[in-house]
Amino acid sequence: MTVKYTPMLEQYLEVKRQHVDEILFFRLGDFYEMFFEDAKLASRELEITLTARDGGQTEKIPMCGIPYHSADNYVAKLIQKGFKVAICEQVEDPKQVKGIVRREVVRIITPGTVISDSLLPDNGNNFLVAVCEEDGVLAFAAADISTGEFTWTVLTGPYRTSGLCDHLFRLLPREIIFTSKLEEWKELESFLTNRLSGCTQTTLTALEPARLAELNRQHFSKELIPAQEVAIQAIGSLLYYLHNTVKSDLSHMNRLTRYESGDHLVIDATALRNLEITRNIREGGKKDTLLSVLDYTKTAMGGRLLKKWLEYPLVERNAIRQRQDALAELIGKSVLRQRLQACLADIYDLERILTRVEVGTANARDLVALKTSLLALPAIKEELQGTESSLLANAYLKLDTHSETANLLENAIVDAPPFSVREGGMIKSGYDLELDELHAISRDTKQFIQDIESREREQTGIRSLKVGYNKVFGYYIEITHANAASAPASYIRKQTLANAERYITPELKEFETKILGAQDKIVNLEYALFISLREHVKAELQAIQRTAQELAVLDVLQSMAEAAFRNQYIRPTINDQREIIIRDGRHPVVERLLVKERFVPNDTVLDHNENEVILITGPNMAGKSTYMRQVALLVLMAQMGSFIPAREASICPVDRIFTRVGASDDLATGQSTFMVEMNEVAQILKHATHNSLIILDEIGRGTSTFDGMSIARAVIEYLREKIKAKTLFATHYHELTVLEDYSPLIRNYSVAVKERGTEVVFLRRIVPGGADKSYGIHVAQLAGLPKRLTQRAQELLQELEAPGAGEQRETNKRSRDVKPQAAVSLFSSAAIDELLAVDVMTITPLEAMNALYRLQTLARQESGKL
Repeated sequence: MTVKYTPMLEQYLEVKRQHVDEILFFRLGDFYEMFFEDAKLASRELEITLTARDGGQTEKIPMCGIPYHSADNYVAKLIQKGFKVAICEQVEDPKQVKGIVRREVVRIITPGTVISDSLLPDNGNNFLVAVCEEDGVLAFAAADISTGEFTWTVLTGPYRTSGLCDHLFRLLPREIIFTSKLEEWKELESFLTNRLSGCTQTTLTALEPARLAELNRQHFSKELIPAQEVAIQAIGSLLYYLHNTVKSDLSHMNRLTRYESGDHLVIDATALRNLEITRNIREGGKKDTLLSVLDYTKTAMGGRLLKKWLEYPLVERNAIRQRQDALAELIGKSVLRQRLQACLADIYDLERILTRVEVGTANARDLVALKTSLLALPAIKEELQGTESSLLANAYLKLDTHSETANLLENAIVDAPPFSVREGGMIKSGYDLELDELHAISRDTKQFIQDIESREREQTGIRSLKVGYNKVFGYYIEITHANAASAPASYIRKQTLANAERYITPELKEFETKILGAQDKIVNLEYALFISLREHVKAELQAIQRTAQELAVLDVLQSMAEAAFRNQYIRPTINDQREIIIRDGRHPVVERLLVKERFVPNDTVLDHNENEVILITGPNMAGKSTYMRQVALLVLMAQMGSFIPAREASICPVDRIFTRVGASDDLATGQSTFMVEMNEVAQILKHATHNSLIILDEIGRGTSTFDGMSIARAVIEYLREKIKAKTLFATHYHELTVLEDYSPLIRNYSVAVKERGTEVVFLRRIVPGGADKSYGIHVAQLAGLPKRLTQRAQELLQELEAPGAGEQRETNKRSRDVKPQAAVSLFSSAAIDELLAVDVMTITPLEAMNALYRLQTLARQESGKL
C-alpha cells in the first residue's frame, strides 16, 4: 500500500531521495526542519528536542528544527563530527505563490567544503583532498575552497603511499575523496586511522570515476593542466565534487600549482612530529613549537603562509637569500617594521572574504571588513616606497590599493551593518536617491500627513479639512457636508458619510502607495544594491586575490624579522660547500622556555671531509636529544629564509631531514616500541641521500644489549658506506666510540659531565671525545629512586664491569647458542640490504620475530669485536 503524505512532506522526500548521504536542512519559514531518520540523528547529535508532525494519512512522523538565523552553530557541530549537511532553501516568495513554495538544495556543506568563519580554523587551512591511482601511479590533489588554493602532485615508485601519507600529515585534510581502488589502500587506511585521526577528524568520501578532462579545461587555463591522465582525474574529481557541493563557478580557485619535491626541503611525517615544527607532540597544538616562536603575524593569511613556509622550506639558494635580504632590511629599519605591523593589523582575512563573495554568501559585514582592509593599503604601499631588498621592492610595485572599490564600499555600506542582508539597514544615506526618499517617507510619515493637511487647508480655505486613514480605503481627505461645495475639482469622491465626504487625490494615492510599501521596498532595494556591490567586488576578485598574496608574504617577513630582532638571531651564510657549521647554536624553542637558567649554546660541524657522522655519547637528561633537534631546527630555519639563534653559521641546504628520536609504541597496529623504531630507521635508510641530514637517537635500545648494540653499529656503517649523509647519532652504547678508529669521517662527541665524588653535574656542553660510561644510575638517583635500590644497582654494575666478567658471560652464552647457520657479517652491506628488503609497513608480527632472530644470530657472531 502506497503511503500518502502531505504535499510538503512529499516535496521533502523528493529532495531527500537526491541527498541520501546528507542531513537535509529543509527551510520552512524561519526554521530549518528535519524529518524521519534525519530528525532522529540531528536530535541526538545536536541535543535538541525531537517532536512529531502529522504526515497526512499516516501516523505522526519524527521531526526537529532549528532557527535559520542560528544554523551555523548547529552545522558546525555536525561538521565537526564528520557529517554532511544539505541546505534546502525556499527559492520563491511565499507571498506570491499559491500552494507549495518551490525549494532547492542551494549548498551541501561537508567537512572539506566549509567556508563560514565559525567552521574554519583561524590561522589554518581546511583542505579537501582527492587521491587517484592508475597503473601503479598515485595522483594527489588538494584544495582549500576557503582560500582558493589548489595544488597537485604525482607519486610513483614503491614508496609512493608513504609519500602520500607525509603529504596528508602536513595538510591534515578534513575530507578525502577517492575515485579508484588503491592498491595500497590498507596502508593508507591504517595511516588515516592510527596517525591522522589523532590530529584531526577526517571524513572519507567515495566518488564514482568519470572522464573529467573537459571540466579541468573549462576551469583552468590550458598551460596549468597536467598531461598525466591520473593527475587529470584527481584534479577533476576535486572540481566535480566542489561544483556539486558548493554549487558555484569557483572562479576564485584560479591557481593550480604542482608540488615538486625537488623545490623544497622534504620533511616526512615522523620528522615533522618529532621536531614539533608546527604541532606539539602532546596535544597537537601550536604551543611550544617552532611556529609559536616565529609567529608574530598580524593577519590570518600571514599565519597560514608562515606555517606553509615552515613545512615546505626552500632548497634554492637565491630564493633563500632573497628572504634573508628582506629580513635584514626589516630588522635594520625598526620604524618601517613597526609601521607595517600597525597597518597589517587592520587587514582582515581577504582570501576567505573573497571566497564568500564568490559563492554568494558574503554579507554586509564582510564588505565592511574588505573596505577596512583596502583602506589600509595606501599606507602600506607608502611605507614600502624606497625599500631596497627585492621582495619588499617587488611588493611595492605589485601592491594595488584598489581605491575605486574601497571608495565605493566606504560610500555605500554603513560602518556597523546587521548580520542579515534581508533586513535592510546596510546602505548609507546619500548613496541612492530612491532609497533616501523611501527612508524619509518611512521615517516621517506623520510629518508628511501634517504637511499635506496644512497645504490643502490653505489652498481650499477649509479649516476643518483633515487627512485620515483606514484599512479599507487607505489615505483620504475628509470634508464636512457644509464645505463640500468648496472641494476642488481635482478631488475624487471616494466615500459618503452621514456628515462628511471623503476624497482622494493623485498625490495622496501616490503617497499611500509609497508609504504602505516603503518598508518592503527599502528591504528589497537595499538587497538589490548590496548584490550590485558584491558583484562589483566579484569582478575585481582576482586582482584583490593577488594583493592578498602580497600582504601574506609581507606579514610573514615582518613576523620572522620581529622574531629575529627580539631573540637576537643572526643571518646564516648559505653555502654550496656541502657543509653545516654553526657556532654557539641555541635551540629556538627550549631557550624560550628556560626561566631560571641560561641556555648553553653549542657548536656543530658537519661535512663530507672529516665530520660526516657525529657519534654523541653521554647520559640521559644531559642534552643529547635537545642538541640534535636544535641542529635540525636551525637548518630548517635557515632554509625557510629565517635568521637563526647562533653566534655565526654557514649552512648548505639539504634535500631532506630525517629523525628517529624518542620512544613510543603503536598499540593500535600491534607494534612495540622497538618495532616502531625499526620501521622509522628502515624508512630513513630507504629514502635518505648523500644530501640529507639524519638525526638518530638511541637506536637499538628496545631489545637486548648485544642485539641493540649490533644494530646500532650496523646502521652507522651502512650510513657511512652506502648513503654518506650528514648524520648525528646519539647513543648510550659508549662501546661504539671505537668506530672513530675505523673511519676518518666518524667523529666522537660527548656531553660534558662534572663529577664530584658520587655527585654528577651535566654541563649541557657538547665536546670532542666519547664518553666511557652512561651514568644511568646517576640519572636514576635524580629521578628519586630509593637510595638502597641505586646502591644495589651500583654494586651490580661493578660486578658486570669487573675484569673477565664479559668473557665469562660470552662463554656461558655460546654454550647455550645453537650453531649459526648463516655466515654473513652483520656489518656487511649485504646484511643490511637483506634487512631493508623487508617491507616494514606490512610486516606481520611473526615475520618481525623471525627477522629479529636472524639479527640476534648475526649479532652473536660479531659480539666479540665489540
